[in-house]
Amino acid sequence: MRRRELMLALAAAAVAACTPPQPEKGGASAAGSSAVTDPAAVIRPLYDRYMTPDAEFPSFQDQAPWSSSLWALLSAMTQRSQQINEPILDFDPLIGAQDYQLSNLNVANEAITEGSHAVVRVSFTNSATPTDIVYDLVWEDDGWKVDNIRGEGWDLRQIAAAPDADATSHQ
Repeated sequence: MRRRELMLALAAAAVAACTPPQPEKGGASAAGSSAVTDPAAVIRPLYDRYMTPDAEFPSFQDQAPWSSSLWALLSAMTQRSQQINEPILDFDPLIGAQDYQLSNLNVANEAITEGSHAVVRVSFTNSATPTDIVYDLVWEDDGWKVDNIRGEGWDLRQIAAAPDADATSHQ
C-alpha cells in the first residue's frame, strides 16, 4: 500500500508541475503575478545594485530586460562606437549620469495599457541632485521590456540611432 501512495503522490506532483497556473478572480495569475504584470516591478530591481555598496554590475546587455527593437539599436551603436574607438553612450542611462550616490528612490507607474505599452517614472536623488528617469516599456515575449529610457535633455533611442557620436553626448 505504501508504494501505491508514493506512486500516486509522484504522479500528482508531475501533473501539477506540467499544469500552467490558473488565473485568480480579477484576471491576475497565481503567485508572483505582480512582477509580471506590474511594469514598475520590472524596473524597481534594476536599482538594487545602485543602492548597495560595492555591488556587482552585470554587462550592459544584462542590465535591463531590453526590447528586441531597442537592443538592436544598442548593439548597432556599440559596433559604431568600437569602429570609431570612442564611446557614443558616455553615461549610464539608468541613472542619467556617470557617477552615483543614490537616495530617495521612488519607482511608479505613470501609464499602463495592459499587454501593450507602459510608462514608469523613477525619481531619486543622485549626489544631492534630484533626478527623474522615464522608462517606456512594451509587452514582448510575455513580459514588460524596456523600449526606451529618457532623462532631462536626452533620449536613449535617439542616442543609439544617431550616426554621429558628437551629436549624442549627454550634458
